[in-house]
Amino acid sequence: MKLFIILGNQLFNPIYLKNYSDHRFVMYEDYGLCTYEKHHKLKILLFLSSMRSYYDELKSKKFKVDYFSVEDNFKVSYEKKLEKYIKNNKVKEISLFEIEEKYYYY
Repeated sequence: MKLFIILGNQLFNPIYLKNYSDHRFVMYEDYGLCTYEKHHKLKILLFLSSMRSYYDELKSKKFKVDYFSVEDNFKVSYEKKLEKYIKNNKVKEISLFEIEEKYYYY
């Protein structure tokens, strides 16, 4: 199976996914995304609502998408959940958009 990982800050126009129609897409509502900084509750709501709307949009365009919400082991690390998904689905290829680097200055 070919997998395309979509992160919560990568909700790009689905036109950029057309070359990956043979992939299965996966999205996780992630505790780390919601807590890496002290966000206002409405900002967290915006994160999650945007991701759910994007999931609905992908489904309406006939993309194969697995979406895991806060009800699905929310506090388990993103990496652990993804590792389990990859093993359980015998993923042979992974694609994703470039991940932006975050620099923290203290």
